[in-house]
Amino acid sequence: MLQKYAQFVINNAAQVNSIENGLRMLTYILPGRFADSELASEAIYTLLSFVGVYHDGLLSKAAKTGLLADREGKSVEVEVTAFNRYHGRLSTQSDVYRAAALLLSGLQFSEKLIEMAVVKRCGEKARWKVVFWIEMAKVVLRLNLLQISGRRMVTGNVIPERLVDPAQLGPARSMADAGRKNGGAEDDDAPWKGERSGLKFRAVRDILAQSEGTAHLGAFVSSEARSPETVSPARSLVRRYNALGLVGELLFILRPILYVIGIRKLGKSDWRPWALSLLVELASRQMIRTDLHATDKEVPERTVEKDELSRRKWLFLYYLLRSPFFDRFTESRMTRVADWCSNKPLLNLVGALIHDYLPLWQQYYFYTSAS
Repeated sequence: MLQKYAQFVINNAAQVNSIENGLRMLTYILPGRFADSELASEAIYTLLSFVGVYHDGLLSKAAKTGLLADREGKSVEVEVTAFNRYHGRLSTQSDVYRAAALLLSGLQFSEKLIEMAVVKRCGEKARWKVVFWIEMAKVVLRLNLLQISGRRMVTGNVIPERLVDPAQLGPARSMADAGRKNGGAEDDDAPWKGERSGLKFRAVRDILAQSEGTAHLGAFVSSEARSPETVSPARSLVRRYNALGLVGELLFILRPILYVIGIRKLGKSDWRPWALSLLVELASRQMIRTDLHATDKEVPERTVEKDELSRRKWLFLYYLLRSPFFDRFTESRMTRVADWCSNKPLLNLVGALIHDYLPLWQQYYFYTSAS
C-alpha cells in the first residue's frame, strides 16, 4: 500500500505539491472564521508538515536513483546543498542523531497544536506544565545533537531540506531509463561515475559540444569549478566550538526553558522573564560570533553557519510580539495598521489576517517562542 502511494507521489509530484500548497494557504485564512477554527487550521498545518517531510524523502530517493524528470522528459540533476551534506552525514553515521533530529522536528511541527488542545481541554494551568515539558524535551534533544556532532552549532532545522522543486517535475522515468541514466552500458552519452568517489566524469566531446568548441572552453571550466565547501568533508562544513562558543550555544539552547520558568514564577506581564531571555540571547550571539571569528580569521563563515546566524538574528523580532512588550507597545500599533488596511482594496486581506492573528500571538506561547 505504501509502495503504491510512494509511486503515486513520484509520478504526480507537481499535482501533489499544488494540493499541499493550497491546503497550506487555507490554514492562514481559517483562524477566526468559526468556532475552534484556529485548532482546525493548526491541525491541518501540522499534518501537512509531517506529510511534506515524507514526500520530500520520497522525492529525494527518487532523484538519487534517476527516476525524476522535468516536464520535457529530461533527467533531473540534484545539487546537494552544504546543509543537506552536513546533516545527511551526521544522520548516516549515528542512529541516535537521526532519531533525535526526527523527534525534535516532530515536536516543532506539533507544539502549537498540542498547546491549543491543552488550553481548550484542560485550562491555563495545565498549559504551562505541557509547555515546560515540551521545551525541556527540546533542550534534551538539542544537547544530544550538540554532543553527537562534536560540539558544533545546532541549526533550527535539523532534517535535510527539499532537494527538488516538485512544481517543475513531469512524469517519472521508468526503472529501465533510470538504469541507463545511472551508467548502464546502453547509454553512451551518460557521464562515467566512479564507484568509490561518486564523482562524474564527462566525455571530452560532450564538453566541447556544450562549450561550442575551444572558444568558450574557459567559461565552461569556470562554471564547472567546485567551491571548497562542495569538496571538503561534511563535518568541516560547521566548525567545532571552543569553550566560549560552547557556552554561547548552551545559552541559546537553554534560553527557552529559562523564559518559561520565569513566566511560570512571575507571570507573562512581568518584564523580568522577557528581559532575561533577551539578555541571554544577546550574550549567546556575541559569544558564538567571537568564537567562530577567533577559530579561523582567514576563512569566512561557512554557509551553514552563516545561514543559521542570520536566522537567529531575525528571531529577535519575536520579542516585539511577546508580552509585556506586545501588550504595551506592539498591539495598539498593529491594530491601527490593520484598521487602516481594512478600508483599502486588496490590503483589506492583510488587515483581516492581522486582526485574526493578534489574539493568537497574545494567547499562545509557541506562536512567538522562536524555540
